[in-house]
Amino acid sequence: MAAIDTKRDSRFRTGVVLPISAAHFVHDIFTALIAPLLPLLIQKFSLSLTQAGSLVFIMQLPSLLNPILGSLTDRYKLHRSLVVIAPGVTGTLVCLMGLAPGYAGLVVLLLTAGFSVAGIHVGAPVLIKANAGDAVGRGMSFFMVAGELARTVGPLVAVQLAASFGVGGLWRVIPVAVASSLLLWWRLGSVPEYEPEGQPSQLFAVWRSMRRIFAALVGILVARAFMGAALTTYLPTFIYGEGHSLWLANISLSVLELAGAAGALTAGTLSDFLGRRRVLTWAVLLGPPLMLLFLFAGGPLRLIVLVALGFVTLSTTPVLLAVMIENSGANPAAATGTFMMISFAIRGLIILIVGGAGDLFGLQAAFVGCAILAVFGLPFVFLLPQDRRRV
Repeated sequence: MAAIDTKRDSRFRTGVVLPISAAHFVHDIFTALIAPLLPLLIQKFSLSLTQAGSLVFIMQLPSLLNPILGSLTDRYKLHRSLVVIAPGVTGTLVCLMGLAPGYAGLVVLLLTAGFSVAGIHVGAPVLIKANAGDAVGRGMSFFMVAGELARTVGPLVAVQLAASFGVGGLWRVIPVAVASSLLLWWRLGSVPEYEPEGQPSQLFAVWRSMRRIFAALVGILVARAFMGAALTTYLPTFIYGEGHSLWLANISLSVLELAGAAGALTAGTLSDFLGRRRVLTWAVLLGPPLMLLFLFAGGPLRLIVLVALGFVTLSTTPVLLAVMIENSGANPAAATGTFMMISFAIRGLIILIVGGAGDLFGLQAAFVGCAILAVFGLPFVFLLPQDRRRV
């Protein structure tokens, strides 16, 4: 099928954006099983908090190759293929976790799955951008909301699967993963490949031309990851460690992620009109006090604060993606790949740091430190390019 030139079309193609977002949803349900199952994996394999956190970090290691993968994807137009195959590959490998012979086996499985995770996160945002017209922030919101909804459903699915099959029986879900990729191929087969706006540049040229944006992103992502990564990885373990049930621990994560989905949809769409920097500024300012209030609140107030915390803390990624992809020229996958590399590498490293701090001082003290460090992202927001607003 001939590629369609979408760069001159300002329409928002909902019929294309939604299936791509659905692929993200299906894929991320499988990756969302890992954090809720950490308490059980810790028991089954006798893992420390640092080892448990390292599993998420290891799955994100292939993201270090995202810029190269993105550059190749731009040149050979692999965006759609990466989106389609990822759910089947990632889902199969994640579902084999319970059959691993030990920690080393878990490392091999999740490291391999990381390449599939990298592929969908490089290819999908470019297809979204090509079909979002003038509403790139809205398109990125759809994409990220799908991921947040998957992470909302994931903890509930994890509890049900653990109750039904145990961690060792997750392999029974592999046919669902394979079928999802086949269904996505049928549904996305008619989606046109992205046509770049000009000739893609060499990777080093892309980095050189966008170095100011990358510097700002590093600062923002480091600060935000101390809260976001800590909560999405260790919240079930934190709640479980307070003496609550695994069910309540994972319901808390679902509440956080569902609020994050609402925040991602709202922030990306608002940033099309109010400006990217203004939305990011409010997110950076509101997150830390909400985190501290959550840690020391109790009863119904804690639930209310958790909703607000998820809404604010998990809302910034579509805005940052929109900034990145709007300033990428003919190299959207290379730029997106670099963004994902930076984001995943920072997140993985900080998961290890928070896990280590939790082993030494306890998770509550580690979470307090995360809230304090998140404040330092504010100056980097103003290094981003001037806002592009819709009139």
